[in-house]
Amino acid sequence: MILLAALVAAVVPTSSGCVEQMYSRGIYPTIQRILTSLSNLAPVALFDLLLLGVVLGLVVWWVLVLRRPSTVRRARVVFGLARDTAILLAAGYLVFLLCWGFNYRRKPLRTKLDFDQARITSASLEALARTSVNALNRLHGPAQRRSWPALDAAPERLVDPFREAQARLPAGADALPARPKTSLLGYYFRRAAIDGMTDPFLLETLVNAEVLPFERPFLIAHEWAHLAGYADEAEASFVAWLTCQSGDAATRYSAWLFLYPHLVRQLDRETRRSIVSTLHDGPVRDLSAIDARLARASPVVRRQANRVYDRYLRANRVSSGIASYGGVVDLVLGARVEPAE
Repeated sequence: MILLAALVAAVVPTSSGCVEQMYSRGIYPTIQRILTSLSNLAPVALFDLLLLGVVLGLVVWWVLVLRRPSTVRRARVVFGLARDTAILLAAGYLVFLLCWGFNYRRKPLRTKLDFDQARITSASLEALARTSVNALNRLHGPAQRRSWPALDAAPERLVDPFREAQARLPAGADALPARPKTSLLGYYFRRAAIDGMTDPFLLETLVNAEVLPFERPFLIAHEWAHLAGYADEAEASFVAWLTCQSGDAATRYSAWLFLYPHLVRQLDRETRRSIVSTLHDGPVRDLSAIDARLARASPVVRRQANRVYDRYLRANRVSSGIASYGGVVDLVLGARVEPAE
């Protein structure tokens, strides 16, 4: 029965309107506040303990059963173990959907905003790219004058802007911010160039410890946007960008530092050269430091991680896969969001 329920949940089409109304705006906000409030009590990543417990538990279970004397043929024992393991994994998938996964099936954010595709033009892209350069040049000094906070202190600057950003969005959920934590998966994060992730079971925010201080505000806001139910990567980045625009100089600088590369890579060569030449040395050094951090990743591990995540997104009905990251530029250019009342 559990296997059948998981299969039906995985393949049967769902109404995005129904998911939006009953889950994303209905039961999910309550689940999020309960799970995140509980996981916030722990100074360590509970996801690590959950992952270790599941992996070790399965290994020990298989070893004990296979080593136990039995008159049953070994093939039948292995088949029974495989069947029971599949049932457990199916149950885990159903828990994943209930705790967070159904957010992948909600209505696209652009359908709920004042969004116009006609606003996305080469001229508007160039204008925004020049705005990003001006913002980076202007904000770099003020951002550097105040020391960047440690990871656990970073949320202090983001809580109010995050709540304001949620209030500016249609039917925005008042999601509870999570305590940023490092993870035992940190080595894999570094090798795969993964900056952070949202624990989809206990709704924690996990951060790569090597992420640079000026990257953290935007990254934390991005993961908090996932907690608010914006599963799509472009949508989470857009919500994070809105969040940071309401913050202090350092927080705004972090957001523009994220958006700038997404903008300039879409420009033609001549325009890109013209815009890049106006960027001051401070932001150039910070962007180079980010590139150097990412360059320390393993190309093989990074490609494999991207491939796995692409398949994960497509399995959760994100048809564009990891290409969805780049959609944040379309949202910034095409959407109009009114200030919170």
